[in-house]
Amino acid sequence: MLALSVSVSVRAQTPAAAGPPTAVTQAPDYVSLESATEQFLRKNLALEAARLEVGVAEAQRVGARLSPRPGLTVSAENLRLSGETPASRLHEYGVAVVQPIELGNRKALRMEVAERTVSVSETRLTAVLRRQLFDLKRTYYESVLARTLLGIEQENRDNFEGLVRFNTVRFEEGFIAEGDLLKVRLERIRFDFAVANAELAFSKTKIRLLELMGDAEFGRAAKVDVSNRLQAPTVNLDLTQLRETALANRPEVNVAEAEGALAESSIKLERSRARGEVTPYVGYKRVGVDNTVLAGVTVPLPFGNRNQSGIARAEAEQKLAETNLRFVRNRAFAEVEAAFRAYETAREQVRAYEAGLLRQAEESREIQLGAYQEGAAELITLIEAQKTRTEIRANYYRAIFDYYTSIFQLELATGTDIRL
Repeated sequence: MLALSVSVSVRAQTPAAAGPPTAVTQAPDYVSLESATEQFLRKNLALEAARLEVGVAEAQRVGARLSPRPGLTVSAENLRLSGETPASRLHEYGVAVVQPIELGNRKALRMEVAERTVSVSETRLTAVLRRQLFDLKRTYYESVLARTLLGIEQENRDNFEGLVRFNTVRFEEGFIAEGDLLKVRLERIRFDFAVANAELAFSKTKIRLLELMGDAEFGRAAKVDVSNRLQAPTVNLDLTQLRETALANRPEVNVAEAEGALAESSIKLERSRARGEVTPYVGYKRVGVDNTVLAGVTVPLPFGNRNQSGIARAEAEQKLAETNLRFVRNRAFAEVEAAFRAYETAREQVRAYEAGLLRQAEESREIQLGAYQEGAAELITLIEAQKTRTEIRANYYRAIFDYYTSIFQLELATGTDIRL
């Protein structure tokens, strides 16, 4: 009777499959990690904002290379209000050009500060790129994991649907009571809920993925699918080499080093400002009926404001930069260590599942299914075996996801790409 019901079901579906389709199912828009990364580099808004900050820093180069503006002084003196001296012998008119000259090689130091400011912005751009790229990779494989878990739940539902059909035949033949059939149907509804929750989780991860890719059409998430699969990569890493790489390439370390160099240049610039400016001037002066030449120079005196506050601030910023560099280096070591331990743990977990746990869970479920169909096992035993198989498979794929995440964490901590 079970074979007959399956045969009738297949024949009933055949004409519908052969006839004209009532609706055209749109093929999914598959996105690979490579294509997602390419769009991310072009459209990610956080990355674009960091690029604009570099442009702001580059604008300082324009002002750094400019000299102080000259000035024009027009004067009139000794204009007679009263007295016996003729105005032609008394009044004076003058025109002078004033050009401040910066002391202490200030222009070159300004250009140096501007260049190092650009360097800081560029290294910060690299740090933003690394952070956003980590989020993209992790979110992409989170989508792959969500799709895989959805497939597991759909498979469970389909398998239980076959069990519902099997028990329907048994009920119609009088081998089981109606209450037993209702239990199977209720368990089938639970699998429907599990599939719905898995579909929701998959949709959320795809929306987050589109956001990181810079795609504002979030309705596209319903049509997007990820093409990669969760397969544990074979990667051999050395902790000592990773620590050395982090010191050389980690963007946060490079930012701290660039900020230290900027602080050093800022101190030199502030000290040059303490020397002030020499302001020579030259011009024409008419005294009465005589024409004369006017020349002179203004020299700063070593009194009053000699930029003491600017120098003190720059020195404090240098100490802050030195402390921050030590802190960032120490944090780099800590994050490399933590990510490496997570990598080792996830790798061993994946190996344990592949060594026998997956096979044992599959065999246990098949044994219980066969026993249940023969009437030698209870439904609750089969459900427990099915649940155990589902949990082990889901945990296996989560371990692979953790494996990928730990590698991405190592890439973020060291500032380099790890070939998978």
